[in-house]
Amino acid sequence: MRFYPSIVERYVGRQVTMWIIYVSLFLCLISWLIKFMEQLRNVGTGTFTVLTAVEAVTMQIPHNFYIFFPLSALMGTVVALCLMSSRSELVVLQSCGVSKLKIVTASVKMAVPLMLFVILLGEFVVPYTQFKYDEIRAKAIKGVSISAGVTGNLWARENNDFFFMSHASIEGELRNVEKYTFDPEARKMVSHSMAESARFENGKWLFYNITRRVFNDEGFSVEKTDTEQWPLTITPDKFKVFSNSPDELSIHGLYSYIKYLKKNQLKADRFELEFWRKTLSPFAVITMIFLASTVAFGSMRSLSLSSRIVLGIVYGFVFYVANQTFSPMSLVFGIQPFICVILPSLLFFCIAVFMLRRR
Repeated sequence: MRFYPSIVERYVGRQVTMWIIYVSLFLCLISWLIKFMEQLRNVGTGTFTVLTAVEAVTMQIPHNFYIFFPLSALMGTVVALCLMSSRSELVVLQSCGVSKLKIVTASVKMAVPLMLFVILLGEFVVPYTQFKYDEIRAKAIKGVSISAGVTGNLWARENNDFFFMSHASIEGELRNVEKYTFDPEARKMVSHSMAESARFENGKWLFYNITRRVFNDEGFSVEKTDTEQWPLTITPDKFKVFSNSPDELSIHGLYSYIKYLKKNQLKADRFELEFWRKTLSPFAVITMIFLASTVAFGSMRSLSLSSRIVLGIVYGFVFYVANQTFSPMSLVFGIQPFICVILPSLLFFCIAVFMLRRR
């Protein structure tokens, strides 16, 4: 068995990979210009300037590259193979005994390093640059740093205790924390505690200036303590989840938060759905490449290059709509998110392989 690509595989793969990169850069440039024009509306608000707009929009380039990659893979493959087809290179390869599936597989093989790069980009770079984008805009427009904390009504659960935090900092500080303790057997609240502040030290939360009301049959009693350690296992880094939507989190961040939610018997469907979307995204890209390849062979060769590009985009759009429509069904009907995410890619992959074998 040969583990290294042949000359034909390297040539085809190089053409496809090169055009995928070209299309990705082009789409990122268009997105940069559009978002830069949008940010110009904020110039004059607070300390927001044109340079601030440039800095903020530039921070979104990794995110745009990550988001546009499936579309870039589709369009890049269409352009590369159609150009090779117009030069009769695909006909020559097939006359030499190279099958259509082998040509497409060569495209996928050489695109694998690019897929790994995009996965690492989404895992380590995109969360940081998106955070910096939000921070730059918040500092310039509102004069506040979002790295100092996440304000709002934040809730967390630990077994029978429910916590409310009016202010949570990723640096490990809480303010105005309330804890509601329930008795699941009696189905009633047994105590309500309020702490002015808390700090995360040595892997544990220490709460300060606590006032506790303990409820009983006669009413309630009030207790006050200076310092206590409460059973709150959520760590400061998870506070980023509260301010980010699931699609902005890394695979590791999603996995960690899903474990926390399941441990405390909380619904994690939305996060599981996004986790599987990100994890199985390479297979979706491979499906895009196979779909795009169908317009370069057989009777499609009689169409013009622009017509085949449009047709390839239509194929990709249909796959995208099917994927976006079918995946959320896991939230509506309670189906396993993995099944709802993998089925559209598997179905369109089989259709693409059938079309390639038929032509």
